[in-house]
Amino acid sequence: MVTHGQAFDPFWALVRKGAEAAASQFNVKLAYQSPSTTDPQAQAKMIMQAAATKPAAMVVTIPDPAVLASPVQQASSAGTPVVVVNVGEGVYRSVGALTYVGQVDLQAGQEAGTAMASAGVRKALCVIHEERNTALIDRCAGFTKQLGMSGGSVQTLHVNGAQLHEAQSAIEQALRADPGINGMLATGIIGFQAAGGALHSLNAFDRVKFGSFDVATAVLTALENGQLLFTVDQQPFMQGYLAVQFAAFDVRYGQHPYQPIYTGPSFITKENAAKIAQLYKSTGIPLFQGGYPQ
Repeated sequence: MVTHGQAFDPFWALVRKGAEAAASQFNVKLAYQSPSTTDPQAQAKMIMQAAATKPAAMVVTIPDPAVLASPVQQASSAGTPVVVVNVGEGVYRSVGALTYVGQVDLQAGQEAGTAMASAGVRKALCVIHEERNTALIDRCAGFTKQLGMSGGSVQTLHVNGAQLHEAQSAIEQALRADPGINGMLATGIIGFQAAGGALHSLNAFDRVKFGSFDVATAVLTALENGQLLFTVDQQPFMQGYLAVQFAAFDVRYGQHPYQPIYTGPSFITKENAAKIAQLYKSTGIPLFQGGYPQ
């Protein structure tokens, strides 16, 4: 299993935990790899090296098809069954993969736009914290399209999630530059930290509606105290679990889903945050405990 997941992002600990749970249950020897930071070239090299060991099957993410589609296609063309997980829904067929497990990020962004528009947002900021990640780009694109249909507008801001304080500063500058912004969408946990930190620093939670993607302790706390309007959950544990299960079943029985399996988008709000917290406690993976960077 080769993902693009950054080591410091707790989201990927959940994906890996799900994969390991399936590996244990279905008697699969699992080797998990990812670059320390999002690096498509490094991930492509890992995919090629993994494929060269002739594994029974592979699970991969494809955040940057221009770099990653070719090595994945080479693996599948050589006879290795491949399952694409988390990002790559638009290209999994063209690279010869069996199926895709995750969400349609454009749709997820549109759902976020609908929620923001219903909350009265007319001008928003969409924060992308990983360069060249098509999933995050699609989330902002869907968000922009949907908010535009309600007469709103969106500014997309790229920040470096690996430099959290610098990312927060960039968001603060964008909010100061346009006081008309009354909504902000973070496209993942790292972006949530930076965006939430900016709102905290500017004391702007009352005037800027805040939405996010993915789940962490601080995200659930922000939902419960009213600072966060919603977060979009794509069930990372399930993504890892199902991807390994599908790969194993194809190898052993020649059976796999013939359509994508969508694990999201699922909305978490103040109303169901406590129930979702119980679900994530059962994974045994501690979500990051930190709040907004100060």
